[in-house]
Amino acid sequence: MSNAPVSEITTLSDQAIDWVIRLRAGNASEQERRAAAEWQNRSPSHRRAFAEAEQLWLDMGEGWSVTDLPIPAQAMGRRFSRPVWRGLAAAAVALALVLPFSGLGDRWFSDYYTAVGEQKTVTLADGSQVLLNTDTALTVTYSDTGRKLILKHGQALFKVAADRNRPFEVATDTAVVKALGTVFEVLQQDHAARITVQEHAVGVKGLQAPDYPPDARIQEGQQAVYSAADGLQAAVAADPQQNAAWQRGKLVFKNQALADVVAELDRYFPGKIVISDAKLAALRVSGVFPLADRAATLAMLQQILSVKTSQITPWLTVLHG
Repeated sequence: MSNAPVSEITTLSDQAIDWVIRLRAGNASEQERRAAAEWQNRSPSHRRAFAEAEQLWLDMGEGWSVTDLPIPAQAMGRRFSRPVWRGLAAAAVALALVLPFSGLGDRWFSDYYTAVGEQKTVTLADGSQVLLNTDTALTVTYSDTGRKLILKHGQALFKVAADRNRPFEVATDTAVVKALGTVFEVLQQDHAARITVQEHAVGVKGLQAPDYPPDARIQEGQQAVYSAADGLQAAVAADPQQNAAWQRGKLVFKNQALADVVAELDRYFPGKIVISDAKLAALRVSGVFPLADRAATLAMLQQILSVKTSQITPWLTVLHG
């Protein structure tokens, strides 16, 4: 096993993937081949990283090149250009490296967690209930003076049992949410938390803030985002049908860009859905989609937008015209 720091291993892996893709693309110059050989000879770690990336490439495609990737005939109306294939191949290799390990650290150090596509209801020691959405990790610490939970990643709905002597608080990587009633939801996003209140109210503060500001509250039927950069943004009315759809195994989209729809779907389905170009990404989508049936969801997108899908690997699906 290598004793190199994780950051160094990750950097070498990224560079090795890039070299393998260049050489396998079918149009590498002699100069690029010499440069790749020179890169490999810099150290045993470089050689090992290159060998692992190349073996991964072969394992994924059984020796295919970027220019003749197998494509399901029923899903493809045309072939992509070489630059597009090169980008897709890079995404496929990177996904294969990252996906098996994503979220494992949070799982190991959490009390409750769900896998991608899984939902789970847990009952806590005080009778409170938590519905964990897809790919979510949560730790719970109860004491005589408080109930403290940490949402490491993902999304959860909290139905809080009353206990005046022990405040119920949920912390994310940017904020702490304190229950002032019974039912609220927290979604951890990139450097932000989206909080939605179904019943009563919650207070919100920054991680380092000593107290909850009196005006930093979200009331029943409202939704607000707290970010480290901007603090608590103004609350807006939450759409109960759309916001709570995931609790019924559905996703509801109302005139949203395909790019945003795909980003949300990626949270629920293993792998990655890629949109082939910006024009398609901007198409507007409205509909109700089932979370338990990936194939049905993709079929609905094809029907609504007249787009096509191609399954490049088990982890990579492409939407294209």
